[in-house]
Amino acid sequence: MLHRPVTQQFKWFHFNSSLIKVLSLRYFSEDFNSLKFHPPRQRIPSTPTIQSELVRTPSEYIKGSRVIQVAILGVPNAGKSTLVNQLSGWNTCSVSKKVHTTRKTSKTVLIKDETQIVFLDTPGLVAPSEAKQHNLETSFLIDPERALAQANLLLVLHDVSNKWTRGSLSPKILRLLHLYPDKESILVLNKIDCLKEKRLLLALTNKLSEGIIGGKSVASNVDSMQERVSKQTIDNSLRTQSSSELKEKELGQFQQISEREVMKKIEGKVGWPYFSNVFMISAIDGDGVLDIAEHLYQAAQPGRWIYNSSVVTDQNPHEMVIACLRGKLLDMLEKELPYSVKISVRFWEVDVSGTLNIVLALDCRKRFTARVVVGTGGRNVIQLARETEQDLRNMFRQEVKLRLVVEPDV
Repeated sequence: MLHRPVTQQFKWFHFNSSLIKVLSLRYFSEDFNSLKFHPPRQRIPSTPTIQSELVRTPSEYIKGSRVIQVAILGVPNAGKSTLVNQLSGWNTCSVSKKVHTTRKTSKTVLIKDETQIVFLDTPGLVAPSEAKQHNLETSFLIDPERALAQANLLLVLHDVSNKWTRGSLSPKILRLLHLYPDKESILVLNKIDCLKEKRLLLALTNKLSEGIIGGKSVASNVDSMQERVSKQTIDNSLRTQSSSELKEKELGQFQQISEREVMKKIEGKVGWPYFSNVFMISAIDGDGVLDIAEHLYQAAQPGRWIYNSSVVTDQNPHEMVIACLRGKLLDMLEKELPYSVKISVRFWEVDVSGTLNIVLALDCRKRFTARVVVGTGGRNVIQLARETEQDLRNMFRQEVKLRLVVEPDV
């Protein structure tokens, strides 16, 4: 039985907020941009044991069932987790403005009618040298490739707001696309709300796809297409129909390709000519997300569901809560400070009223870091608890009370 740790050496900061309805009106608002296709049975249990049993429970037999696994690929901070949250309508993936928020692959399930879509949210792609420099877990290196092996479709998310990198796909992305050329891939241009010149989207599409989408030419003259660009996205008539697989003749050149050959092929490359479709979105606003969902529904193939109809994610609730707090911490603190803070669960219990009570410890290692986390008069840590507590209510859809322990004591 877990006991609440009570000791004089820790300073406690507890934010008590008034009870609110667990199911916020946000989930039923007509103005909410996320998809709202989760059936009534879908839930995220607040107890790790129940969640584990739920994930292991075999899927039900559903007549005419269809399924697809989608790997979300992109460089750090491209918006992968934000997109998954918008598509699923659940806050399963932690987000922040800083890189390396997602530490390992997580799966999120979206269900509509007889179709189940499983999203594989991967850590941002990094090179081995980067992982060593920033002391990142091995999951940053191996999880994306594992996700690709499982996936039926590859969703490449590209940040168009960064003027220094938007003109080419990352070599890490190109490498993976060359290693798995037989899998359908789609290009998603994200953060289009940050572009002042929407006409740039056509030029970027042409460049990143080498002028070919779905086996057809994007345009022989980009300038002649500028008038057909709407304020936020390309007119539907510019989108070609998706193809489920590449021609055998085109695939032949990739068969049994070695790592060395891949590196030679991507040298000097900036795009990939085998995308089946291209989408232009603002993941944070939800603009264009429905179009992606419809494409994925169409791409799903007949087959038994991977998870039963109650599953939302395969993640452990403890890990989800820690990731949520870490994301808030990354946004609150500047520079490298938040990366040195270790977070652990000290107490976890659902009381008789159904309230989830959580105590998290923040090991700052140094007193200076602890003072920054706490803030003047506890201002920072109170804000941190308030915002995290609200996100956890939305995640578990029940009342949550959160306490934070900052170590060492300041």
